[in-house]
Amino acid sequence: MGAGIAGLVVAHDLARAGHRVRVLEASDAVGGLLRRGTVAGLDVDLGAESYATRTDAVATLVADAGLDLELVAPRPGGAFLAVATGDGPVRAPLPRRTVLGIPADPTAPDVVALIGADAAARAAGEQDLTPYTDADAEPSLFALVAQRCGTVVAERLVDTLCRSVYSRPASEVRLSALHPGMWRAFLEHGSLTRAAAEIAQTARAGAAVGGIAGGMWRLPAALAAAAHGADIRTRATVEAISDGPDGPILHTSQGDIAAARVVVATGPAAADRLLGVPDVAPAQRVRVVAAAVDAPALDAHPVGSGVIVDPALPTAAKALTHITAKWAWADATTPPGRHLIRLSARDAAADTLRTPADIARDVTLLTGVTITPEDVVDVVAQDWTDAVADATPGRAAAVEAARVRGIHHAGAAAAGTGLASVIPHARALAARLAEELSPTPTRSRA
Repeated sequence: MGAGIAGLVVAHDLARAGHRVRVLEASDAVGGLLRRGTVAGLDVDLGAESYATRTDAVATLVADAGLDLELVAPRPGGAFLAVATGDGPVRAPLPRRTVLGIPADPTAPDVVALIGADAAARAAGEQDLTPYTDADAEPSLFALVAQRCGTVVAERLVDTLCRSVYSRPASEVRLSALHPGMWRAFLEHGSLTRAAAEIAQTARAGAAVGGIAGGMWRLPAALAAAAHGADIRTRATVEAISDGPDGPILHTSQGDIAAARVVVATGPAAADRLLGVPDVAPAQRVRVVAAAVDAPALDAHPVGSGVIVDPALPTAAKALTHITAKWAWADATTPPGRHLIRLSARDAAADTLRTPADIARDVTLLTGVTITPEDVVDVVAQDWTDAVADATPGRAAAVEAARVRGIHHAGAAAAGTGLASVIPHARALAARLAEELSPTPTRSRA
């Protein structure tokens, strides 16, 4: 259930293997967090607008499913960081050799530009500290970086990236969870900067992200169209799952459905409720806003492909993407002097970033280009009510108990954030289920 990318991948692979599959989606469209919006007559992504290229999952899926999609790389230039200093906001390119904001070379010019010479010298001395060895007493990522590299690095680089990319402050996450490879390298070397240097050296060459010409929303749309006869139903809400004589029974807004196997591929809070996780953590809202802005001064791409925002800056946004600077296909579809901008709200519950005045104020602060409300041609907002939720202590046991009952879990909450993790996990799950259910499928799978 759930017609986000994970649910659609499982459905596609199982249906292609000859199994009867039914996908139940509560909303009115497929795609999950890959959602299309329209601003000033132009299609834009209101969910994820790129994917990590650290795996070839997207390219392999597109080729394997025969999808008529063009995979593209962003334009050169990269993103900027905007940080608060005593002299006002500083905008500078995101340092190239960092991992989660942890610099491989703290004295590199692109690092010094953001944290200053004194903080850079403090971080450069991290390799001379007593090597870290206590793997069983891991502090938060913020505390770890502040202790070893200094508070400025933790605040301006690491926390800023965590809030923007993972929608979590660095004080609420751990390095081992966000980047297991970096954690292993850190324990091996006892130094964060040495570990960052190793990971940066072995990282896949080329752009860190890729996209789809026309928008990422085209991927689920194409996959649903090529689903080999899978029955995909929208506006179909699953209210509960119980055990039947021959397998799980789904109690839905369209009646009860018996299945041989069930795959829960919804948002994290909804998934936890259906999987029987005790003390489900409340979901956090995420707001994405897209705007069309007439501002020829933005033709110079003053902040590259966008800005990751220091939470100390007086703005409602935690990130800005300059869509027409980042993607050649988007630039080609817009009139001269018109620019497409995406803003991610720092606090979705605050109901900000809705009006042209809101957009003009924050784009001006983050890009350094003066924008007036009259320059903002159109605005569209998307609120995601179940995009992020904390895992609870009883989650692993509940997920395993559900699996024994024939109820499986896919999606970001199961695989990790991003298509590079979600797609391989979903395809591996589909392969296991296809093997279990072979050779003669006889019942619907949801």
